[in-house]
Amino acid sequence: MASTICGWCGDRTHMAMVTEPERLPGYMSYTYTATFQCSNEACHRLSIATVSRQTGYASPKKDMARETDLSWQPTHIPRREFPDVPEQIASAAVEAHACLAIRACRGAVALARAVVEATAKDKGITKGPLVAKIVEMHKQNLIRDITRELAHEIREGGNEIAHGDLGDEPMPPEDAEAIIALMDEILEEVYQGPARMLALKRSRLEREQRNAEKKAALQNGS
Repeated sequence: MASTICGWCGDRTHMAMVTEPERLPGYMSYTYTATFQCSNEACHRLSIATVSRQTGYASPKKDMARETDLSWQPTHIPRREFPDVPEQIASAAVEAHACLAIRACRGAVALARAVVEATAKDKGITKGPLVAKIVEMHKQNLIRDITRELAHEIREGGNEIAHGDLGDEPMPPEDAEAIIALMDEILEEVYQGPARMLALKRSRLEREQRNAEKKAALQNGS
């Protein structure tokens, strides 16, 4: 049985082949596809696996079940969480990651640009184009120097898509991955990091308050 993360239930599970592999016509290489069933008792749904090889299988069912580089449909899309980010901004960031997971690179970058602009507006920075908003976020110490410099990559990539300047070459996945990572870093610096620091501060103050109350109780008791 093949092992993968099921695109339906999201669990890592074994997939049992339920149909004989078929070779797809019209491909230069040997491309096979077969239907598999998730072994998770709470799922048992079907997925399609595909693999391309330079040579054919001697025993298609047995050989394909041993493959480690099968492509699966539906694809498992890891869900990122942004608990300290405003809901509308967080949901757009989650969608950007979902686009990236299925290699919809242009959609991922366009959403990343929208997330950065919405973040600036949420912090009261509403005037001017995105480049001015990024600069102002830096002036207000919302983002670091290096983040300000790299954030322009999001602006430029998003502008190309928004203005229809798609060019002759598709956007490389590694470029989209870098832009999504920058989006994550901006959300970390503007929302996530400060929220963690405030939580630590509250925890410290509460601990100090409890210790003071215990000390006062001991003194009163004596």
